Amino acid sequence: MPSWARCGDWVAFFNGGKLKKAPSDGGVPIALGEMSAIFGGVWTPRDVIVVSIPNQGMATVPAAGGALHKVSVASNQSIYPQGMTWLAGGDWITFTDYLQPRRSIMALKLESGEVRTLLDNAQSACYAAGNLVYYQGGALWAVPFDQEKLQVLGTPTQIVSGVNETNYIPQVSVSRTGVLAYAPGPFGNAFRNLFLVNRKGIEQKLDLPPKDYIDPAFSPDGKRIALVIRSVQQLEVLERDRGAVTNLAPNFSNFAPTWALDGKNLLIDAFDASRQHGIYRVAADGSSAPQLLRAIPQTSHVTSIAGDYAAVMVTDPVNAIDLWLLNTRPPYDLRPFKRTPAVERQGSLSPDGHWMAYASNESGRSEIYVEPVPGPGGVRQVSTDGGDQPRWPRNGREIIYRNGTKVMSVSVQLRPQFQPGKPVELFDRKFDPGAAVAGYDVSPDGQTFVMTRSERDNPTQIRVVLGWPEAKPPQE
Repeated sequence: MPSWARCGDWVAFFNGGKLKKAPSDGGVPIALGEMSAIFGGVWTPRDVIVVSIPNQGMATVPAAGGALHKVSVASNQSIYPQGMTWLAGGDWITFTDYLQPRRSIMALKLESGEVRTLLDNAQSACYAAGNLVYYQGGALWAVPFDQEKLQVLGTPTQIVSGVNETNYIPQVSVSRTGVLAYAPGPFGNAFRNLFLVNRKGIEQKLDLPPKDYIDPAFSPDGKRIALVIRSVQQLEVLERDRGAVTNLAPNFSNFAPTWALDGKNLLIDAFDASRQHGIYRVAADGSSAPQLLRAIPQTSHVTSIAGDYAAVMVTDPVNAIDLWLLNTRPPYDLRPFKRTPAVERQGSLSPDGHWMAYASNESGRSEIYVEPVPGPGGVRQVSTDGGDQPRWPRNGREIIYRNGTKVMSVSVQLRPQFQPGKPVELFDRKFDPGAAVAGYDVSPDGQTFVMTRSERDNPTQIRVVLGWPEAKPPQE
């Protein structure tokens, strides 16, 4: 999520739980402040950097470094801002509200919190050469615009079509002098296919229509797969053998389904219709409405359940991403498990609930570690050359993890003390890396993987457009 200083000499970016800046011609990065995560940012002419923090709104931090200040918003609606840019010398910020079914371009006055809608059914705006430039329907448009009065002055003109959209964000950038660069490609195609893969990497495509599948999870008996359709934030349960699909929680924004031990319920990270965020329990057969177990204002994903606990990955305003333990019995207490300045994520509990495998970047790159639950206790590193997204099959005898496109296995001995073996590669295949939690899961017996893969090609070009809006689309 980089953003340029107006002078072009510096670039601000997010890394390792910190907002940083670095000279654009090379140099040592300088930390400006700590935060959990960002969903975009913009460096204003007033040398203030505005960032969007997931589920927490917008905040500002001085470009020279300093305290993070939350931006007040004079609106009764929750907003999820992305694609920010500045107007009127930095007094106003434009953004796209990603919580709305039809995305709109909004403007926020930083000093007062006043919010205005500039354009409906549009996203990713910027001001360039007297125009408001925006993305709509796979094309880039320009409309004359008064940035002091925040008024559209004329009729939109299409600059170019066929602009690629990846993860719902158009791959385009426009300078304030009017130079435009974009990656050509399809519009709005985030669909993936679902595969079952054995330990040798031999894949079987499931006979299902392609959708925006994320976070697949095997049921405790291995006969069902829960997953989320991200584009509509719909929770589904698939019967592995029959192919029957049950839709769950239609009025919720769902992420990261994790099966309860009885196989009758799922725990999900969700918003309800009133935008109440937290961990909910929902019946896997759709027989009951979701029940709020624990309200959590920060972004949080349940990643594993075993014994008395659920592992929860929580974005922390101070310590980036941390691991917590949620007691699965009332009153559903939530307590820290691993809370450090490093990023700890994707906790996977051993079947007996006494150990947790997780990914951490404390060494400077992501590796897989194991610690006793509920802690504290000794830490053991089980990966040796990088690792991410651990999974602990119910047989308890190994830990599965990913290292790039490779799927790795480490044999483990739990008694009389924890002892890991040497990592071995199971297979090396290109599948999606995942979204909220991971792009895959392992069956209870450790023999089958469920994975997703997009069938569309990635962009291979960057095109530059000059002289718009009179410019014609570039030729191949």
